[in-house]
Amino acid sequence: MKYTQTIKTIIVYPEGEAWFHELATEVCIEDEGGGYYVVLNQSPDNPEPGQVRLDPEELDAVYAAAKQLLNQHNNNDNNTTD
Repeated sequence: MKYTQTIKTIIVYPEGEAWFHELATEVCIEDEGGGYYVVLNQSPDNPEPGQVRLDPEELDAVYAAAKQLLNQHNNNDNNTTD
């Protein structure tokens, strides 16, 4: 039997802070049967439903994390083991 490894989530957070910091953004990949979606989750003190707030410097890191996850899933056949 072969097994595959998948990373579904990358957390982007301010340097020098804990990964669970209030300004952390969780970048996830989801598949609802019609293809992959990038999902962003945040837990600020006063969250507004449906709103994600990114600071300009964070945007590049979140984009890179999303691209990494999407590229991984597009190349998933290369990650199998016996």
